[in-house]
Amino acid sequence: MEQQKSPLKSLTVGGGLAAVIVGAGQLVGVAVTPAEINELFAAGVSIVTIVSGVVAIVGRIRARSTIRLPWSGR
Repeated sequence: MEQQKSPLKSLTVGGGLAAVIVGAGQLVGVAVTPAEINELFAAGVSIVTIVSGVVAIVGRIRARSTIRLPWSGR
């Protein structure tokens, strides 16, 4: 396992986080259905996607140099 990724892109972390939230909710008496868990996880993924897109756009606007790809030959 040599490739690395953000914990926010990990289904395992997302599933574990959902389990913690559901468990905490049950402790305080809040019932959460599996469908609601799926909706919350999907909303979280959407928010992360939006934020990532905004960061990419802002980063490109503020950039002071061009991008050179290793295979472009320049």
